[in-house]
Amino acid sequence: MLISREKRRTNIIEYLLYMYQIEDIIRSFKFDLSQLDSNIVQRFDQPNEVKLEIKKWYAELIEKMQRQQLQQSGHLRELKEVKLQLQDLHDQLLTTYQDQTYIDLYETARPSLKELTVKSVGQDLINQVDVAVHGVYGFLVMRLKQKEISEQTQGAITGITSFLAHLAVQFHKMEAGELKLPATQQN
Repeated sequence: MLISREKRRTNIIEYLLYMYQIEDIIRSFKFDLSQLDSNIVQRFDQPNEVKLEIKKWYAELIEKMQRQQLQQSGHLRELKEVKLQLQDLHDQLLTTYQDQTYIDLYETARPSLKELTVKSVGQDLINQVDVAVHGVYGFLVMRLKQKEISEQTQGAITGITSFLAHLAVQFHKMEAGELKLPATQQN
């Protein structure tokens, strides 16, 4: 909860990746709040009232995931909403805002995204931002499991994370009302 709140405030992509991890942790503990409490919550170096707040947060996530039938896979609706907002901003950065840095980063990542989209057939991915976040999360899981990762995959992820990082910065500017339209627009 503490980490989630901070990541949501500072880096929306890291927030999504963190929440994916939390969903997987909840699944790995089979939605057992007492196990989550003893193995995770109680290990936080926080006062008891903060630990109680964190436990309550896990309980609410468990309830949401069960209500949304996410016991096996999938992501919370609120995370899907964030990805829709990010996709909308992605489209606007390419067209309305004509953010050349973003366009260049996206064009670099585009072939990898196309390949990742093909490999993700059957996944419940809603847009290109979702494909990118899903790919980065898969990469992080592979690293955690200490699986061998090819140079090609590492290069692809580097391109994808660069465009996502710029998208995250622009998202927070948008939320703060600081994202400005270009003085002149190209057609």
